[in-house]
Amino acid sequence: MNSENASIIKPESESLKGSSGDYEIIKITDLRKAFGTNQVLRGFNLSLYKGENVVILGKSGSGKSILIKCVVGLIKYDSGSLKVYGKEIKDLSQSELDDLRVKIGFVFQSSALYDSMTVRKNLEFPLRRHNLHFTAKDIEDKVKNTLQDVGLLHAIDLMPSELSGGMRKRVGLARALVLNPDIVLYDEPTTGLDPMTSKEITNLMLKTQEKYNTSSIIISHDMDCAKRTSNRLAVLSEGICHAVGKYSELEKSKDEVVNSFFL
Repeated sequence: MNSENASIIKPESESLKGSSGDYEIIKITDLRKAFGTNQVLRGFNLSLYKGENVVILGKSGSGKSILIKCVVGLIKYDSGSLKVYGKEIKDLSQSELDDLRVKIGFVFQSSALYDSMTVRKNLEFPLRRHNLHFTAKDIEDKVKNTLQDVGLLHAIDLMPSELSGGMRKRVGLARALVLNPDIVLYDEPTTGLDPMTSKEITNLMLKTQEKYNTSSIIISHDMDCAKRTSNRLAVLSEGICHAVGKYSELEKSKDEVVNSFFL
């Protein structure tokens, strides 16, 4: 075993397939990314299986957001392998990457809504951008149905500035779901929200997994969200996957790094 990975904790269940017994849809092997002399990812390994949620825990600045941005090609990794549906991300052309992104919904920490567009226009944007030949009625129906799913149909013609923090998170989720993606990447979905709103967003994430049968990587500091949404947890520390397993397994760990998240 590589000396950098010598401290990895792999509970027995890690050797199994996903909770539904399905195949790997994301496979990350020895992934490395540095910014100058700052080595953020130093040989990270993780798989995501069809129909499961994996929550990644890590301290601020540990590289969690960098990792999921590598998954969608927003950031280029230096070495290692990152395959989505068996395709190496760094080898894809721009058009192939655009095609893959249709299958991946990204929920940004800040929601990243276009402030000059209404909620309706924010959701229409990805439908038009990817040139999927939807009719005007298709687009109207998709936007309304997706907003209905997140409980915000009444806000369809509001501007982002008129929305609360929780509503912005919901619209960000709706925009990620409007293309019916197979994979959803969540970057701190409950950060900055009050406990009640955080619980509502967590419930929406669970509803999303159930309704759309999505597979998700969730970046979160919210341990209640992690406990409720995760099939497995992965701990990113010192640039590697330090530990991976079910919440019930890791909360009993005596490892200092793992234990620090459960105190």
